[in-house]
Formats: sequence, structure tokens, C-alpha cells
Amino acid sequence: MKIELLAILILAAIVGTSCTENRVTESTLNDSRSDVFQSANGGVVSSGNTIVYNVYLKPQDMTDPYAPELYENFNREAFVDSLFEAIYHNRAQVTDMSGNPLTIDSIKTLEIEDPRYFRDKLAGVQFTEEWTFCPKTKTMTKKVRKMLVGYELVEDSMIVALRPGFVFTFD
Repeated sequence: MKIELLAILILAAIVGTSCTENRVTESTLNDSRSDVFQSANGGVVSSGNTIVYNVYLKPQDMTDPYAPELYENFNREAFVDSLFEAIYHNRAQVTDMSGNPLTIDSIKTLEIEDPRYFRDKLAGVQFTEEWTFCPKTKTMTKKVRKMLVGYELVEDSMIVALRPGFVFTFD
């Protein structure tokens, strides 16, 4: 009985001091160095900033025989189709690079009439994310805020750059 009571008290203490109870506020983060993932109370810490990075959806070097192995568990076609289906069924907010909303018709026109923007040319995405780290549980959460789709620019069987397409915004 005493051991069970002790176990319940320890569990309650752990739950009571978990990261969900010790969130660092935005004002606290702004008062400290934003590049440091720590807090005085050991709670959830935001980097205070966003991070932007690119992810290629297919091999950059089309002549590299080993490059396809990196993508063997990724169904690029299904992923790209799901993006367009989300747009065409009004389940996604899409803008141009300046943040101006795009219509479904403008996306369809771009996709159908301009070969540079055909679905098979969509080769990468650029994510804008907010990261949060919890030192107590050693967990990290990433919240995607924006996703810019990029279309391949190919020279000598290499994707040398991505042409910006449109931006998905997430709440």
C-alpha cells in the first residue's frame, strides 16, 4: 500500500512538473538570447525565431545511380497530387511570394499551360518553421508556418536550382 501511494505521488510530481505546465512566454524569450535553448525553470523553450530550409523531393543529380535510394520510401507523386487536391478542394490557403492570395483558376492555368510548372517538375519545398524544445522530456516540436513549392531548373542532368512556385500558409 505504501509503495503504491509513493508511486502515485512520484507520478503526480512528474506530471505536475511536465513541460506543458512550464511554458516560457514570448516576452520571456524576447528578454533572453533567442539562440539558446534553455530556461531557468527547465520548461518548454522556443528558439524565438523561425528556421527556413529546403527539401528536395527527387534526386538533384539524375546521373547518380545511388541517389534514388534516398527517395525509395517517399511517394513524390502522391505527395504532389495531395498538394494540388488540397488547393482545388479549398482545403489550403495559397499565395504568391508576396503574400497575395491565388485563385484556384490561376493555379490550374499555371499547372496546365506553362510546362515549367507541370507537376512532374515540382522538385522541392522550402519550409518556414517554428521549433520548440523541452529539455525535461528531451522532445522537440516543429510547427510548419509556410511551405513554398519549387520547380526544377535542370542543366546537364542536374537540378541546379528551384524556381519558386506558390506558398502554402498554415495557421
